Amino acid sequence: MEIDLKDDAIRYVLRKRRKELNKSMDDLQDHLISKGTISNIEKAKGKVTPKMIEIYLEKLGLTEDEVVNLANEATKEMSEYYDQLEIIETIIDRSYLPTAKKQLQKFQFADYYPLTPYICYLQGKICYEEKQYDQAEDHFYHAIKLCHHYRFRPKDNIVAACYAELARCKYSREHVDQAIQLVNLGLDRYDETKRKKGVKYRLLGNKILYLLRSSQEDQAARLLDIVWPEVEKLDHSYVDYPVLNLYKFRSIILRDQNLFTEALHYCNEGRRIAKSRWSSNIGRYLDFLIIAGSIFLMQKEFQKAYDRFQLTIDSDPDFRSPRRHVEAYTYLGILFNSRQDWQQASTYLDKAMKIEREHPDPFRLTKLLIVRGNVHHLQRQYSKALSYYQKAVHLSEKYRYKQRQYTALLKLADCFDNLDEKEKFRDCLERKFHLEKELHLKSEVEIYEI
Repeated sequence: MEIDLKDDAIRYVLRKRRKELNKSMDDLQDHLISKGTISNIEKAKGKVTPKMIEIYLEKLGLTEDEVVNLANEATKEMSEYYDQLEIIETIIDRSYLPTAKKQLQKFQFADYYPLTPYICYLQGKICYEEKQYDQAEDHFYHAIKLCHHYRFRPKDNIVAACYAELARCKYSREHVDQAIQLVNLGLDRYDETKRKKGVKYRLLGNKILYLLRSSQEDQAARLLDIVWPEVEKLDHSYVDYPVLNLYKFRSIILRDQNLFTEALHYCNEGRRIAKSRWSSNIGRYLDFLIIAGSIFLMQKEFQKAYDRFQLTIDSDPDFRSPRRHVEAYTYLGILFNSRQDWQQASTYLDKAMKIEREHPDPFRLTKLLIVRGNVHHLQRQYSKALSYYQKAVHLSEKYRYKQRQYTALLKLADCFDNLDEKEKFRDCLERKFHLEKELHLKSEVEIYEI
């Protein structure tokens, strides 16, 4: 019976046997077989003759039939363990971290065990959910290193998945450029023939998010146009396809291009898909309610917009997604600013600010500060508006939200101009000019006022 060294289970059996004999490669090499040949056998590297394999098996005290039988047993064992690990991944995705940790403790294997990279990946996901980003990155990089060192041929896209998670770690710490690089590495390593096909759409959705956050809207829109025909053909009842981000950004980009009918169509499609996954991620469903409200707001259909924002808040009475409450209240502030109902606008924006203090999110806060400043700016209360715009400029500069910084500087400059603060006005214009050169933009594509 011929041995296929490309089979991870075969090589696992050989390496395990050598470890059981407490032998190193140096111990087994002699005039018949070199250490390099032994390494090539265990890593399925280079061209190894059947005679060399036969010599190595003799040193291990195994026949080819025994190796194949042991490998078949190991394959069955790994299949069962893989099913359990997939279930643990679902437990992590549902945020039941103590349960996931307890289950994962059962899996203690050597580095050369073919499922060890998957175990490292799950450990990394737990650390990510606990916001221990350094530890999470260590686990993901270790999983990639193991796949490379032992030349594993996983049947799933575990390496691409690790790059996706590494990108999330970088993005969570505001390193957007690095996140884009890691996403690209993940897309390069993705294999259409392997399991975990949904990794591709998670990578694509995250790449579009990172492009938008780094002021590369045109690139994000082009990428979305390229992949969209493929996305629409997917069976969205299959939960392995994480396409909700793609529908979300499709709706937003079309909205910002004033293609409101198309934007609303994809928004409603995304909401339909999100509805089927309400229990696991209510935030995605609320996203589409907010986007629909923003579309109606831009069309000046104020009652429809108001209803969507209020429905967002009422759809989450348990406050499972506080950041969406911040967004809904911010948009309600914009809506009442446009109606010159300053008291109502301030009431909603103050509610958003209270939630933001309890659940900090710098990106949402910078927008909230600008809209809050607009309450006073629109009433020509420039001195009162100043502090909000200044905070927005500082925050957006700190976190490198360059487009948002540009918007805040524009508002700030207008306040200084109206207050006849010539030196501060010139300083704002100079900073705005440098951002214009850097970003090649005129203004941010975002809704602050109607």
